[in-house]
Amino acid sequence: MTYMLSAVPLDRASENHIPVKRMIGDLRCLGRQDSFALHDSLAELTRRFEADSRCFAVVIWDKPGEPLAVVSRDILAQELTRPFACDLYRHRPVEAFLNMCKNPVLRIRSTETIERAVTTALGRPAQYRYEPVLVQGEDDWFLLETHDLLVQQCEVLSASIDEVNSQQQKILAAQLESELLHKQLVTASRDAGRAEVATGVLHNVGNVLNSVNVSAAVISRTLQESKLGNLGKALAMIRENEADLGTFLTSDERGQRLPGYLAKLCEILTAEQTNVVEELRLMERSIDHIRQIVQMQQSYARSTCIFESVRPADIMEDALRVNLISFDRHNVQVQREFQEIGSVNLDKHKVLQILINIISNAKNACKLQSLNERHIIARILSFEVKGIHKVRFEIVDNGIGIKPENLTKIFSNGFTTRKDGHGFGLHSSANAAREMGGTLSVVSDGPGLGAVFTLDIPHQKEQSS
Repeated sequence: MTYMLSAVPLDRASENHIPVKRMIGDLRCLGRQDSFALHDSLAELTRRFEADSRCFAVVIWDKPGEPLAVVSRDILAQELTRPFACDLYRHRPVEAFLNMCKNPVLRIRSTETIERAVTTALGRPAQYRYEPVLVQGEDDWFLLETHDLLVQQCEVLSASIDEVNSQQQKILAAQLESELLHKQLVTASRDAGRAEVATGVLHNVGNVLNSVNVSAAVISRTLQESKLGNLGKALAMIRENEADLGTFLTSDERGQRLPGYLAKLCEILTAEQTNVVEELRLMERSIDHIRQIVQMQQSYARSTCIFESVRPADIMEDALRVNLISFDRHNVQVQREFQEIGSVNLDKHKVLQILINIISNAKNACKLQSLNERHIIARILSFEVKGIHKVRFEIVDNGIGIKPENLTKIFSNGFTTRKDGHGFGLHSSANAAREMGGTLSVVSDGPGLGAVFTLDIPHQKEQSS
């Protein structure tokens, strides 16, 4: 027989699955220094408790050397307080007492977790729930109070709660940082959006200004070469001979030619006027398109579309005219293949914006071809898919082509293969196509084999009256 003092609590653990053997590091093993036989009297066992107030339990060993029973101070006092129990068993062997109280011995392995050990201990009958526990190590036995297990579990749970609180604080700090980053990202996105709108305005207005420059150049050249000055010379000749104008017109060779000259001059000046008026009308349309671009970009967040009755061929011609000077300068030949469609409801200015961009790209792609081999095909056709009428605009070039790896990136914002490019035109064009419920796509067989840009837009045919 031997006894063991209560275990000293361990340092706070951080996890609940630590083994019981962590608790018994400071305890000495149960030995047989003070052997106590089963046939010795219970009075002898009682005196053992009275001799040492620190003793909380006595272990009874059997002959093979394993613990047979555990008698705690509490269970002994509880059983001996029964009526006549003290007188009946005090001088009888300990074995008789054990048979009477039938105190179950809880044995657990030192490798068992503290959590499982506490659960097992508290699962015993109520009167034995807090009795000491025998712990079997690799070669030794140890004795623990259930209260120590509970204290250790509380320490572990407390440490776990502290760890959870610490993690919650870290999560809260991370959330606050995330919210701050989100606000910064929203601000950056808003600034980027403003920059994108500004870039879109500048890019599209710049394209349309090419058309304004064309009209301005034609008007300027027409006025510089105008025959209007010759009319003044003819009037001066008439004033010189106004005293005898009849004789001058019938007898003078210059006077005889003057009526025919004035008639021819009238035709020339009328043609000049018609040409200037037409160019002014085209310039007015281009300026109106610039106004529409600005309005469209201002309402970009609403992604609204303004549909009107237009002829697809007229939109394509306007887009080609914007690039007319560049076509002439770079000797780019344009072939038109227009299917007669009639008037349809489209967002004219968005379609025009897209066509101007892809025609400009096609023209730039042709620059590396030989001077007499630069060709662009402008194609228009109508088709139907699942009951939806669509109009297709195609721009085909025989230019430098597109690498396969770039086909999926060509509509990305900022992507460009040109040294002087900014990668915004095709990106904004693809966005505009989506806003109209359409698509903008490109195919190319590879470098040097040209490319085909296709704009498909759903539409409704104009109702005939």
